[in-house]
Amino acid sequence: MKISVKALLLIIILLPAPQLLRAQQEITFAYNPVSFTEYLSAVVQGNIGYIAEKFSVSIAEAELKAARIFPDPEISLTYVNNEDARLQMGQAFESEISYPVSLGNRRKAGISLAKSRHELSQMMLDLYFQNLRADAAMAYYACLRDQKKYEIHLSIYEQLVKLASADSIRLNAGDATGLDAMQSSLEAMAYLTEVMQSLAEMQNSGMDLMQLQGKKFSSSLDMASGDFPDPVFHFSIDGLLEKAFENRAELLIAVKSQEVSEKNLGLLRANRAFEFNLEAGYSYNSIVLNEIAPAPAFNAVTAGLSFPIKFSGMNRGEIRAAEAEIRQNQELRNETELQIYTEMMQAYNNFITQAKKAEQFSKGLAETAGRILQGRIYAYQRGETGLVDVLNAQRTFMDLQLSQLDTWFDYTAALIEVERAAGIWDLPE
Repeated sequence: MKISVKALLLIIILLPAPQLLRAQQEITFAYNPVSFTEYLSAVVQGNIGYIAEKFSVSIAEAELKAARIFPDPEISLTYVNNEDARLQMGQAFESEISYPVSLGNRRKAGISLAKSRHELSQMMLDLYFQNLRADAAMAYYACLRDQKKYEIHLSIYEQLVKLASADSIRLNAGDATGLDAMQSSLEAMAYLTEVMQSLAEMQNSGMDLMQLQGKKFSSSLDMASGDFPDPVFHFSIDGLLEKAFENRAELLIAVKSQEVSEKNLGLLRANRAFEFNLEAGYSYNSIVLNEIAPAPAFNAVTAGLSFPIKFSGMNRGEIRAAEAEIRQNQELRNETELQIYTEMMQAYNNFITQAKKAEQFSKGLAETAGRILQGRIYAYQRGETGLVDVLNAQRTFMDLQLSQLDTWFDYTAALIEVERAAGIWDLPE
């Protein structure tokens, strides 16, 4: 019995946490602590999705420049030979220029539509940025949570190893039973799996930060530094709703989309308006030497206009489709307003709940459990209490620490969602 206990304790002592953790991984990770401000700046500069989204604005800007171009005039050149070699009827050279004119001012309507589309693309980029910033902040604090969880699990494991080592000494001295020594060593070895799991979760969170920054993974991982924001934010639901309806990019996009559909209808009507071509020409006719119908050389000037007969205007399919699109966008705007109101109310309710939970943990529950644990360990080492009491106190302390971490993260996530729903950003960077 004593031999097996000593052998087990020897395994615990020979494989401390850092060595065992290094043995379990194929890559040696270097951790690079990054502040919240540095991280958000890197996300803005390097996020691949955000960079790609910027091209939509560039495309819309190019289309706006293209819409400003005036219609091109047309020039025609003609050469006529009236069998001059055989009948001597002379030759002629003709030139003509024409320019299209639209009474519906098609160019102005096209510029107005392209301008609204450019503004819409900028608003969509703003929406992408707002969501990216909120998602990136959420990932940052999730990484911070996972990092602190790993530290808690590692601390508990190291504490269990010390307890097992102390029990082995007490066993040899006859101050501890074999069962207590066996139990403490088994607890330490079993808890190692929790450490390994928390390490993997921390590293995966660091990889999420790398991806959001547009960085390729290597042997170095960016890790969150600092702490969670203090619960000092005080909001009023009326103020948040006012901000939401002023700032939410989704509502601005819905309004601008309706404007785009209205201007698209204006362009369709401009295309169906009466249009014509102004034409001017000049021709030179050489001398006619034919004996039957001789004629001197002469110049001729022509002017006129031409216009299409738009039978296609009788088909109002495009107009009706555009009008239906306007009505559709109006309903989508109403739906967006309702969605914003609902999201704001839900985010606020969740924030209030999480703030109350965070307030409970600010009363020092985990610290009190830590003092109880230290007292239990001291009493156990003096033989005044049993190992079960120590392990129960240890689990209580660990559970409170982890619950406190989850509560702080949930509070921070609720804060981020409130600011996302209101279209504001007040998080300290």
